[in-house]
Amino acid sequence: MTTTLPAASATIEAVERAEAAWLAALTEGEDAITALMLRDARAIHGPVGKIDDSETFAHFTWTRRRHVFAKAEELSITVRGNTAITTCLQEMHIVFDENLPPFPVQETVTRVWEETPEGWRLAHLHQAKRMPPV
Repeated sequence: MTTTLPAASATIEAVERAEAAWLAALTEGEDAITALMLRDARAIHGPVGKIDDSETFAHFTWTRRRHVFAKAEELSITVRGNTAITTCLQEMHIVFDENLPPFPVQETVTRVWEETPEGWRLAHLHQAKRMPPV
């Protein structure tokens, strides 16, 4: 039997809230995305591994592929001090063309979160696409 210490449990819950806020931010806009990222964060995304800073990633994500739905499954969280590493299977529905219904996209995602005085902020993101969901 594994016993979870109250402090560890509180940390896991805080990271889970950060993950939920991230998924919500994807549907809320560029400012919501940027607010959850550290200024020097990096995001690796796209089919060929595009590497962007936080502002470029947020702008690309919101203007090129607006998300109308996002959820995560099989969330795994590893905490080491003030750093948390999360992995999940993420499904999003993205508007590529306003004349077409949102397109479902599935990705495996690893996020590295850093604890700051303002809460958990995204330091690194790596998304690997699998389209469409199976």
